[in-house]
Amino acid sequence: VTELHDIARALADLPKVNRKRRRIVMITQQEQPVIVYSDGKIKEYPVLPISSEDIVDTNGAGDGFVGGFLASYALNKPVEDCVLNGLEAAHMIIQVSGCTLPSRD
Repeated sequence: VTELHDIARALADLPKVNRKRRRIVMITQQEQPVIVYSDGKIKEYPVLPISSEDIVDTNGAGDGFVGGFLASYALNKPVEDCVLNGLEAAHMIIQVSGCTLPSRD
């Protein structure tokens, strides 16, 4: 158990107005695994491997992760699928300049 795991648990236990859903806590940390606290459990998800030569710009990586996560979460996908989608979006974003999507050609 790491200190970040304890922080994730503490954040999840903070008072919440909407009690219909449990809080999901995610801690992203650059190239280190994403820590997710959901339904009383902690899980770590490794980031997708990438060579330093392929990293163009890390600005927008967190926004890309959140966008990918929420796109799946809005479709009621399991949390694990949402996190993986977020990781894929962040992986894509850091390979281009700025927060833009590469063309689909």
